[in-house]
Amino acid sequence: MDGFQYELTSETDINLKYEYGGEYFTFSLYRDDRGWVLHPFDGILLRNPAMCTLVAQELFKHKPFQVMLAKEGILFTDIRSTVNLDNVNTPIAARNEREVQGNPADDLMDFVQQHSIEEVIDYECSLVDNRISFYREILQRMFMDNLGPSDPEFQKVQDIVRIYEQTLDQLSSLNGPSLDFGRRGR
Repeated sequence: MDGFQYELTSETDINLKYEYGGEYFTFSLYRDDRGWVLHPFDGILLRNPAMCTLVAQELFKHKPFQVMLAKEGILFTDIRSTVNLDNVNTPIAARNEREVQGNPADDLMDFVQQHSIEEVIDYECSLVDNRISFYREILQRMFMDNLGPSDPEFQKVQDIVRIYEQTLDQLSSLNGPSLDFGRRGR
């Protein structure tokens, strides 16, 4: 198996397999209203954002991936990612090592002073809503693969969606009118 493989599943969806460190990682590259989106599908990448960023950065440097983009008429500038890909050409270690970092306590205070509790709750709601969308998409793909409510894995993914929906309801209720004291920041 080559270190990079891809499969066109439709005009707007490409499945990618990329070898990194002796392991193969799966990504989906799909087009939405705002352009192309790169999304990882492996649990190790979803649980470890730093590793995910590193693998995605290397994928963008991989010549067969670049050739595939050119063949499919996809520009680098048209690709967004569900992973932070700032400075794609600069390895993570080069960006993080020996940089003078501010005091983490100062960063926390800056965050607290610049964001109201309502903004924080809205941000958390958007994160949870993104997770709901992600798992609903998985359910749709499972359903297209002839898995349904009788399948134990399908049921577990449904449970994940329900838990996130309940969490979103609870988070949203925190931002009710009783919490609005007219403050924006502390």
